[in-house]
Amino acid sequence: MLNPEKTTQSILKKFETLSDFEKRKIVFWYDKDRTADEEGLAHIRDALAEKGIKLHILHNNFFATKKLLEADDTTSSYLIYSNEAERDPEANWLLDIQLYSSRFENSRISEIKSELGIEGYDLDRFLDKHQQFFASKKRVAPFRRMYQPDWKEEEFLLGFLAVFSASQTTDLKEIVRKVLIISLEESTNTAWDEITKFGLTDDFWNLMHRYFGYRPEEPTLKKLFLSFIITHIVRNTNLDLKKYKAYNNSLSNECEIFIRSWMDNSRDSTMFEEYCKLLFASDDQLHNDDQLPKYLEKEIQKHDVSKYIEAESLDLFDKGIIQKITEALQNDKEDFDKYLGWITNRKTKHWYPRFQNIYNALEYALKLHRFSKELDTTNISEQDLTDLFRGYTERYYLMDQYYRKFYYHYDKDKEKDFLKHTKDLVEKLYNNRLLDKLLTRWSQLITSEMSGRWNIELIDRQDEFYKLYVKNIITRNDKDKIAVIISDAMRYEVAVELQEVLNKDTRGTVELKYMTGSLPSYTKLGMASLLPHEILEYNNQLVFADGISTEGITNRRKILEKATSDSIVIDYDELMNIKRDEARERFKGTRLFYIYHDKIDARGDNPASEHEVFDAAEDTISDIKKVIEKLTNFQILNNILVTSDHGFIYQRDELKNVDKVETGSFDKQKTIASSKRFILSEQDVDLMNVHKFSMDYVIRSGQTIFAYVPQADLRFKMQGSNKNFVHGGASPQEIVIPVLKYSYNKTADLERKGIKYGKVGLTVTNASRKITSSPFSVNILQTEKVTDKLQPRWFKVALWNMEGNEFKVSDEKLVIAESSSDDPAERQYKVTLTLTADVENKFYYIRLLDEDTTEINKDIIDPIPFEVDLLIVDDF
Repeated sequence: MLNPEKTTQSILKKFETLSDFEKRKIVFWYDKDRTADEEGLAHIRDALAEKGIKLHILHNNFFATKKLLEADDTTSSYLIYSNEAERDPEANWLLDIQLYSSRFENSRISEIKSELGIEGYDLDRFLDKHQQFFASKKRVAPFRRMYQPDWKEEEFLLGFLAVFSASQTTDLKEIVRKVLIISLEESTNTAWDEITKFGLTDDFWNLMHRYFGYRPEEPTLKKLFLSFIITHIVRNTNLDLKKYKAYNNSLSNECEIFIRSWMDNSRDSTMFEEYCKLLFASDDQLHNDDQLPKYLEKEIQKHDVSKYIEAESLDLFDKGIIQKITEALQNDKEDFDKYLGWITNRKTKHWYPRFQNIYNALEYALKLHRFSKELDTTNISEQDLTDLFRGYTERYYLMDQYYRKFYYHYDKDKEKDFLKHTKDLVEKLYNNRLLDKLLTRWSQLITSEMSGRWNIELIDRQDEFYKLYVKNIITRNDKDKIAVIISDAMRYEVAVELQEVLNKDTRGTVELKYMTGSLPSYTKLGMASLLPHEILEYNNQLVFADGISTEGITNRRKILEKATSDSIVIDYDELMNIKRDEARERFKGTRLFYIYHDKIDARGDNPASEHEVFDAAEDTISDIKKVIEKLTNFQILNNILVTSDHGFIYQRDELKNVDKVETGSFDKQKTIASSKRFILSEQDVDLMNVHKFSMDYVIRSGQTIFAYVPQADLRFKMQGSNKNFVHGGASPQEIVIPVLKYSYNKTADLERKGIKYGKVGLTVTNASRKITSSPFSVNILQTEKVTDKLQPRWFKVALWNMEGNEFKVSDEKLVIAESSSDDPAERQYKVTLTLTADVENKFYYIRLLDEDTTEINKDIIDPIPFEVDLLIVDDF
């Protein structure tokens, strides 16, 4: 019940002032909650009478009241009181009088309006219907944070739904996403409980119809989610989904923007993926004998990839593309560039991260097949060892790199069934065609040219490394510093990838050279060859440099200090554990560093971990990059050499006896050292399929020592497990030794030399800057090709409203600008965008935003104005 005194004072305030056009005041009070009893009304009547104001009771006497106010008494001020709710406008005879009168409210509605600052009475019926919502502070508090004074009924509904779904905004797309994320089952969806409790289910489904075109006979949350998926598929493919037309929403633009915003949401995309898995594991909600996943799989199998390459809502499309590529390889189809284009396209799609290792493995399998096809066309045309050695450094190393990268990604993926047949094809292709062809020709040239002495003409030798690459820098003046990083078993193709990685750093310039490795290509001799020396010799199975053993860091330090006093020998782990200040103090005055790193050989030479050798190669690239960054960032030195003691051969499949050479002819008493790829012996014998070399090319001693290495990739038959990882022989993979020269340059040095660096540039090339339909296309040109110093750029494209609070008015697409082509036509990107429903006919801006989180200015180019001029819009 009301407080008579307080209520009277509130009513009298309504009569205190007259506006310029008023001669009296008429105030209507619809007291539908009947807060005023007879005693209270009597009190109010008396108080009003003292001010000359009359109280009139309205009770089914509309005509009499109208006559009173407009004919009988046109000068007195009146409070018109009714204990009933206000009639609908069409049944209210006093509506015209109310339009120029005032209102008094003494109800929960008036409190709500007062709390929100609502003027007028347009929302009274709506607020009355939904006043229960405002009964809890837990609901009102978040609602008020979103509330805007110009809200109408729909905005209030969106505010209610935002509170129920714990959304931070009244954007319908976020609200729907939040509701669906809670659960697709109404019975377990807490937001849906609230929506139902407050009688908003019809309002919710009406919003789904108006904004998304969703209107099934019996709507459910699960069907709503399914409709977004189906609509996306219909929009982005040419598959036949007529039997599911009931799930194809009419407003496909809004559905597309909704599903993309969910898929791209870093926090909520995981739930989207879970729903796809659960929903399409069993879609009994379709009430259809044919399950959608099976139907889609048949459609995907039936059509070319071009029919669905842009679809990304379900992982079925990625599985279909992967299957098509693997089948093409199985069936000897050779359109490799087309298949690689499919993979490039999928890199910007939602499910790519899940299939990334499969796609990457397929990419290198395709490149290996393409390389094999090119090799079949050109064959190995080099006529001497020198040319073939150089041919390996320029071209043939790719077979080893593609093979390594395939297995690296293959081993990383848990769903290897996708690639079972591809793996078998890669193994046969690499071993039986590529490696066999290269090594057979290589062995033929060794036999015809070398005559028992290991030497490849015009190629630098590993045992001359210190003289060729280190000594001249150390001796030219007393200020130059240099570091030598020696990574055990880092073969040439790994160094090529390291060069590519280091070239992405704009501060450094990198040059990759090569040497002929010492034979046998194993650690003791390789490490010794890299040290300063005049004479190397064997003694008691150890290699000595000028009389000092080359075994271990302590001995190598002695050898290095003998040649260069201001030097240090250190291993990778110790160096990486040193802090900046300690490093500067410890290395003060040091001019020569020998840094030893061992990942590839350590894992490869261990039978338990030899199949991890390609992981070790990736780790090696990362480790050496860290060493270089540490040395240059600490300002210790600017010049660095990276090399290795030997390379390696690795084949995944188990070896057969036919791949092995018998060793029964060797006298064990005369054997100095041996492995599956070499035997060092004082014995002089001639064997089939084995190259024999005199060791006097590098060893100066009284002994006569011969090195025996099996031809091609054969192994000596020895006890122990069949090693897949081997070295010691004379193959290019084992003896082509990389020498990578890294020089730290400041940015100013690059600019002075005219070297472009950073990321490739972009520009928008649309001839017309007017948008007349949705979807619409944006044409983007990558202005420079990718080079050593100009790196690819990942960026997002969208249309933005730049007035006030900036926001997107289209969906957003990810693009990767990574073309290395000289032809500008091959550096064009066409991006299709979809407008949101709230877009107006005015100017907006296309923005290209860099995906790199380290970029301070995200806009790659200045936002470009585009005029939206929609004449006919199907979705809005």
